[in-house]
Amino acid sequence: MKQKTLSVLLTVAGAIACLGVGLVFFVFAPVLGAEARDAVPEYAPLFWPGMIYLWAIAACYLTALVCYFRVSARIGQNRSFCMENVRSMRAIFVAFTAAAALWLAGIAAWFLLPYDLGPGWLYVALFALASGAVALLAYALSGLLLRAARLQEDSDLTV
Repeated sequence: MKQKTLSVLLTVAGAIACLGVGLVFFVFAPVLGAEARDAVPEYAPLFWPGMIYLWAIAACYLTALVCYFRVSARIGQNRSFCMENVRSMRAIFVAFTAAAALWLAGIAAWFLLPYDLGPGWLYVALFALASGAVALLAYALSGLLLRAARLQEDSDLTV
């Protein structure tokens, strides 16, 4: 597959992910939070702290997506194995690790609150696990990219 085609496909996948983040964190979450606030008045004090918490997680994901788009653009420029991509993958690792940590902090807060919020913490645990898994994948890929970038540099020097 040509580099440009691969880059376009990666960019489309990133755009779909951006759409998902936007819908989940900036459309569905505020609507569902407002419905919960209106249905159960004792949840009202949780609305804005909950929104800020979710937007902090969204910021982690959006930061990772910016780095992802940079990698995708470099692939389109036939610069797949470069140190910039290694740094971008490490930044994606950090962003997803931060998201996983925020999800886990949310679980801890869930049990400290004086409300019975039900078993929703299980979903939050799944989000934390998924974020942690993506973080580990990004870290592993950064290691592979580092090795490939060094081989590419050596190859460029010998030619």
